Amino acid sequence: MSNVEEADSMDEVIKKILKGSLIALVFTHGLAFFGGMYINGIVNSGDRIAVYQEQLANVTNENANYKLIIINTNAENENLKLENATLRRNYEEATQNYNRLVGEDAQMRQKLISLQTDYDYLKMRYSILENSCGYDKPGTSTEVLTQGQEQVSVPVTTTPEAYSPGMAYPPMSARGTTPYPTTYTTVTQNVIKFSKGLTVEEIVNNIRFKISYLDHYAEGYPYLIQYADETLVKGKGDCTDKALLLFSCLAANGYPVSDMGIAAISKCDGQMLHDVLIIKNPPINTDGFGKYHFNVDGETFYIIDPTNSLSTSVYEISPQYKDCLIVGNVYFQDPNKGKGWMPYKIQ
Repeated sequence: MSNVEEADSMDEVIKKILKGSLIALVFTHGLAFFGGMYINGIVNSGDRIAVYQEQLANVTNENANYKLIIINTNAENENLKLENATLRRNYEEATQNYNRLVGEDAQMRQKLISLQTDYDYLKMRYSILENSCGYDKPGTSTEVLTQGQEQVSVPVTTTPEAYSPGMAYPPMSARGTTPYPTTYTTVTQNVIKFSKGLTVEEIVNNIRFKISYLDHYAEGYPYLIQYADETLVKGKGDCTDKALLLFSCLAANGYPVSDMGIAAISKCDGQMLHDVLIIKNPPINTDGFGKYHFNVDGETFYIIDPTNSLSTSVYEISPQYKDCLIVGNVYFQDPNKGKGWMPYKIQ
């Protein structure tokens, strides 16, 4: 082999050796790099695991806290349920007590109203009797005498006329409490006899002075209404009875029943209650009636009070009503006329 060929062969060998060394070097460095990366990954993985474990511990602690909160919340809910049940029972008891008190209050109010009504009724009766001064007792009339320079009215005793029942009277318990003329003003022979040939003024004065005042309250029937004939037979009656008797007497003398009625009046402060006759176009001079008239359905009616024993004029009202009175319910032969409370104030 020549020297040139040997040189070429050596170059080839050297190249192969260098190439092998380079490959080995690259492989070694790559192995070292990837080994380092692997080892570093293992180290970092351990750190992450530690972090994860720490986070897991924190989550576990938080879950424990949440569980404790839930337990406490459930306990509070149970307590609230118990409190709510107690409050509901207390509310129901309070409602029952309130309803009971309302019922008792209503009963007491009703009793007070009843007592007030009885009181007003008695007060009215007392006032009428007090103002009568004995002039409306049966068998009495008045006579004007001169004493010195004064003229005074004194009672004059007369013999009362006796009447036998001119009709059958229903029992007291079967009667109503409203003075309907159609029911209580039947014209009988007694009524005709009592009023025949008399003027309106004379009939009114006969009822005032020959029919004494009767308090039905003492009989146990405070709102009893008598028939006109019955009032004559008894010789006594209250304001309602006297007004109905006057109605019957005027009817007996030919006055149209459609032009008369019974009116319930009271004082303007609401106290007392009094019944009077109301009449349209009375056969007397109405110039002196003054304020004692009012309208019903467009018609003028005048008030006549056959109970007032102190006055001399038929239109005069009992003294306790002189200042102010309210005309309330009115009752006519026609039940469709003048219905309902119609407070008409007269002052």
